[in-house]
Amino acid sequence: MAIRPLLHQFALSRNRRNPSLLLSPLSVPSPSLIFILRRIASAASPISGPPPHDRRHSHQKTSAYQQYRVRPLSPPETLAQKIGKAVRRSGAPSKARVYADVNVILPKEYWDYESLTVQWGEQDDYEVVRKVGRGKYSEVFEGVHCTDNEKCIIKILKPVKKKKIKREIKILQNLCGGPNIVKLLDIVRDQQSKTPSLIFEYVNNTDFKVLYPTLSDYDIRYYIYELLK
Repeated sequence: MAIRPLLHQFALSRNRRNPSLLLSPLSVPSPSLIFILRRIASAASPISGPPPHDRRHSHQKTSAYQQYRVRPLSPPETLAQKIGKAVRRSGAPSKARVYADVNVILPKEYWDYESLTVQWGEQDDYEVVRKVGRGKYSEVFEGVHCTDNEKCIIKILKPVKKKKIKREIKILQNLCGGPNIVKLLDIVRDQQSKTPSLIFEYVNNTDFKVLYPTLSDYDIRYYIYELLK
């Protein structure tokens, strides 16, 4: 683009309005002409790419996109995983929200298991049929009552302290008749080895190792609720 003819035309248009400017030579441009020169030069050779202002905005948009980038959704946690992550606060005392003062209200015989006098039944009234399970402190068998041929469960306890045996018996006696609690029918002991056994009602159930893998989170919540209610 020819810059000098443009400046000459601009000077003529200004001189028509102000004749005194005819005395000003073009070789000495005024500050206003320098400003016009800069504008014409910028229009003649445009800078490639977006203006600095636009580039700054585009950079800000890119940064915002990177900041709020969508992440892939992780699979939801199971109930067992949530329970495993639960941690009790340090120094916080453990106290039940309901039924916390029951031992204060009820008589001493209700909670003082060490003073329990066990009423032993006759071991010969029961007969072992087959083994159905075992635990850390006992072995469990299916049995029958010899008099009425009624099925029952015989839990033969391993040698432990008498205090632990009395505590388990007292808890079972206190909970007897409650919802979802297996009924304790009798307490027997071998006359020679003094090994105690607990006699429970028979419940036709599915083995836990077989049942547990088939349970959903809803099933586990339901059974825990039934145990705690």
